[in-house]
Amino acid sequence: MPTKVLASRFNTLKARVDKILGSASETNRNTTNYTYGYGQYLGTGTDVVALNPNTIDASDYKLLYINIQKIRYHQIGVDAFTTLAYQIGDFVTNSTADKVEEAYMAGLENLATSMESQRLLCHPSQAILQTCDDSTSASTWNGEISHIFKVNFSDAQARRQYFNAGGKIRFQPGMSYVGGQAKTLDWKQTLSEIGTVDFGCQATTVSSGIGQAYGGIGHDYMSSSYQRAYYNAGGGVYTPNQFTVYAMELDDKTLQFKVSFNDPSYGNPDENVLAPVTSSTLFFRPFGQAPIDGATNYTVFQSLPTSTSVSTL
Repeated sequence: MPTKVLASRFNTLKARVDKILGSASETNRNTTNYTYGYGQYLGTGTDVVALNPNTIDASDYKLLYINIQKIRYHQIGVDAFTTLAYQIGDFVTNSTADKVEEAYMAGLENLATSMESQRLLCHPSQAILQTCDDSTSASTWNGEISHIFKVNFSDAQARRQYFNAGGKIRFQPGMSYVGGQAKTLDWKQTLSEIGTVDFGCQATTVSSGIGQAYGGIGHDYMSSSYQRAYYNAGGGVYTPNQFTVYAMELDDKTLQFKVSFNDPSYGNPDENVLAPVTSSTLFFRPFGQAPIDGATNYTVFQSLPTSTSVSTL
């Protein structure tokens, strides 16, 4: 006898999907639920057991799969996820009514497990890069110079949903120099080898693998004082020279970042750095579209945070 797919089983799957795609309502950052919730509209559906303990409405079944599509496209991209038809058993085989195929339901449950474990991912094709805050130093400099700015969200929930959906604050330091001074050349190398530094939900990462990124420093682990999220040091005799990113929380909807270029002399005469450095920062903003149910639809989109400069280089 075929395995029955109970409406209660459908409800359990729907609750798992809604938890990822829906509102980030958990405020206790010490719980796993804190990192659930993209803040997206779930559509008009029902918990079918409450409506009818015996049947799963076709429109609810379809809406569930559409929401699964949105999540998976968002996480791994359109090309990596092959959609299936909204499969049900045919009327002839089932004799009395169309029924959800058990094997298909089991496949969706396994997919939900993958979506849960990868809930913090946002595929680059499902995001846009937008300017956050930029600063450029003088053409010659010495000592420590810092670029400090705030990132402002409309409220604490918007902040959670931005980072839960894979949103990031991206740092791209740089220097242009064509001269021959050894120290300036070392600064140029130190900065160029970094690539990009991403401050995300639970970690700070660096694209190149160069330097020290702090995997425990992210949106959900902030304090009211600066914590070092990333640094890279100069080479050889220039090891004391460091590029560092610090992060702190001003309140539940505001983060502050400090981008430091430190060229210490330790009390000894020290030549100037002979080229300006730039601190460019970007919002990696979840904002995706995909072909869903015969039309191009949004997958996950987040409102754009704002930035406020505190000090420039």
